[in-house]
Amino acid sequence: MTHPPRRLLLLGAGPVPDGGSLHAPGVANRLLHFLLPALKAGHEALVLTIEPDATALDRDEPRPEERSRGALRWRHLALTVEDLKSHPAIPSLVAAWAPERVVGVGTLQAAARACALAADAPVWADFFGDPLAEIHARNEFLPPGPERLDSTLLVWELMLRTLLRADAFSVVSRRQRDALLGQLALAGRLAAAPEARHPAGPPIEPMPCCLESLDDRPPPSADERARAFASAGLPPAARVALWSGGFNAWADPATLVAGIERAMARRPDLHLVATGGALPGYLARPFELFRERVDASPHRDRFHALGWLPLAEANRWLALADVALLADRPCAETHLGARNRLLYHAAVGCPVVASTGSEVVAEMAAAGALAPFPSANPDALAGEVLRLLENDAERRRLGEAGRQFCRRQYLFEHTCAGFLDWVARASPAARPAPDPSDPRQWIARYLTAWAQPGEADGGARRPRLLGRLLARLRAPNPRSPAEPPSHP
Repeated sequence: MTHPPRRLLLLGAGPVPDGGSLHAPGVANRLLHFLLPALKAGHEALVLTIEPDATALDRDEPRPEERSRGALRWRHLALTVEDLKSHPAIPSLVAAWAPERVVGVGTLQAAARACALAADAPVWADFFGDPLAEIHARNEFLPPGPERLDSTLLVWELMLRTLLRADAFSVVSRRQRDALLGQLALAGRLAAAPEARHPAGPPIEPMPCCLESLDDRPPPSADERARAFASAGLPPAARVALWSGGFNAWADPATLVAGIERAMARRPDLHLVATGGALPGYLARPFELFRERVDASPHRDRFHALGWLPLAEANRWLALADVALLADRPCAETHLGARNRLLYHAAVGCPVVASTGSEVVAEMAAAGALAPFPSANPDALAGEVLRLLENDAERRRLGEAGRQFCRRQYLFEHTCAGFLDWVARASPAARPAPDPSDPRQWIARYLTAWAQPGEADGGARRPRLLGRLLARLRAPNPRSPAEPPSHP
């Protein structure tokens, strides 16, 4: 390498599994997207991950363990959310490591904490989806009340801390880059640049969801297929449409069930298998809606909700399915976000029928690498599924086209050049002068200015919700609920 190796601190979410990134949950795969290329480039890394099964630290100095992937080695410490946020030994651990670059990956909590721990080191903040779009999508499923308000305010606060401090950013789509430009403008981070063609501010690197590799794997054997079908209650000759992963706030269970019902009416051998389900502790309602519609279906016996499976079993269904399904509802998250599960299907050559709306679906559809259908159109979903089931040659062609498109476009090695260049060359970016006020006061100041009654409205009263927001923001010690996880 032409530049000296750097000591990196990476914060993200785990667990980071053994084996290839095909076996990693979305946020863990995102961490690998940054970690593995940096290690291959010769840099050193200390990795701190938030993990649901991590053991709480005692008062002793934590000891990161040595981990490896082939010849690549790094130091790793798994933490609870509370330990990452507030354990007194973590700042000392970071100071002893003396990172030259700090990277927060995959979750807003990781990005904000990276900013807090960085001291004077340059910070890269990864927005793995737009946090505001995600929380608004979730709030549509919650009853009016304090949970909506608290979660939204927490996202605003963590975002503002990150927007004010980070030196560079990554996002999952070009569309999200435009949204982040607006958010940086709100935070005062876009400098005037009359001669520039683009706003002058921190660099923003679009880094779509990617995989480490597309290793060739043999298809499941006849015995494996028979055992899997029998365990799930499918007849041996069933044709399988697969939903894989969580029912997020942007999932469209109504279109999914209605479309497959219409295809089932034409194909008595068609079954739907769903691996995944509700998002524990975060959001259950979309999966409940799916179950309610399935229970009311005349074809309910051909729906098989297998729940959250061990990764090896879930990945086996990717290879067993005849066609994979993606049904998103039209919302801001769909427009700005990305879809890890699309890549997992394509990686094994499973053809995908996907609703339009996201950037990645548009790109793959334009390349003939998936079968698109208009959002919220169950007839179109059914039509694409039937078309592929009735033409095995086209189904195989589409699956291979998706696989080859991912090989060309969506591997780590194709999308990390900007990040690696920043690691080699970064210096702290220009930021606003330090403001002694809490970030909540920044938000309050913006909202107050926006809400001041003008002459045109005759001194109309401030909206009730805005008044509650301002009171909540100015509270001396507001309650901080747990950060909602990212589920691409």
